[in-house]
Amino acid sequence: MGIRRRDVASATVIAAAVTVAATVPARAQTKNESTWDLIKRTGQVRMGIFEYSPYFMRDKASGEWVGAMVDMGKDIANELKVKFVPVEVGGFAESVLSLQSGKVDMNFALQATPLRATAIDFAGPIYWIEWVTVNNPKFNGKVWADYNKEGVKVAVMTGTSDELLLRKMAPKATRVEFKTAAEIALAVSSGRADAFTTTVLNSMVAKAKNPGLGDFVNPTPRVALPGYIGLRLEDDARWQKFLNRWAEWNILLGHNEARMKAALAREGLEIPSTVSFQPN
Repeated sequence: MGIRRRDVASATVIAAAVTVAATVPARAQTKNESTWDLIKRTGQVRMGIFEYSPYFMRDKASGEWVGAMVDMGKDIANELKVKFVPVEVGGFAESVLSLQSGKVDMNFALQATPLRATAIDFAGPIYWIEWVTVNNPKFNGKVWADYNKEGVKVAVMTGTSDELLLRKMAPKATRVEFKTAAEIALAVSSGRADAFTTTVLNSMVAKAKNPGLGDFVNPTPRVALPGYIGLRLEDDARWQKFLNRWAEWNILLGHNEARMKAALAREGLEIPSTVSFQPN
C-alpha cells in the first residue's frame, strides 16, 4: 500500500517536534506553564541567594548556603517534597529581574513596595523587622530628626527598602548608596558617612564584624515593616496560595522567629530581648 505525501510530511513534522522537545532543558519553563506546574514537573524549587548575613551565608566548612531565609526555603521544599535549589543572584537590586526572567521561583526578605508590586507578586508576610541606625563614633544621632538634616550623610544599600525608608524618615539627609554591606560599614567607620540605616539583623552583624562602628540606635519613632516572598506575576494562584498559608502557619507558631534567632546564633550573636520578629 502506498504512503501519501501528506502523511510523510506529517510524520516529518512530528519527528522534528520530538527532536526539539528533547533538546529543551528539563528546567525550562514553557510559555504558558505556571510556577506551580513547573515545580511539580521538575521536582525542584529555586530560591535566589547572595551573601547577606544572617539571611544567606556560605558555610566556611562545607561551602553550603545557610541562614534564616535558606532554612525557610528548605522547609518549603520539604513541605512540597521537592529538591531545594539555591541560585546565586546579584543582591536585592536583581530581585525583580531574576523572577521575571525565570531564573528563580521565589526571592525572600523583600518589602512589598508599591513600585515592586507593579512588576512582581508577593506572598506572606514571613516576619516583621525593625529598622535601626548605626552611627560613626563621632556622630550622636538618637532620633530620626537627628538624621533628617542637610549635610548629614546616611549610607544605604542600593535597591533595598533601606533607601525608601530613609526617604520617608529623613528626607533631608544626604543618601550615600553602596552595593554591599561591607562597603557601607567601611564608609561609616571611616567617617565618609555619619551613619547607616538597615534592619536590626543586618546592623547587629555589621557591628560584630566592624569594631570601628559607633552606637547601635533604635531611633524614634520606631519603624517596623513586614518581609515577604517575591514571586512572578501570573494568573495561576496556586503557588502564591501555598506560600501564603505556609507563611501564616510558620509566623504564628514562631518558627520563622526561631529561624532568625538561630541564624544570628551562627554568627555568635544573641538578639536583644526588646526585638521581635512577630507583628506587635
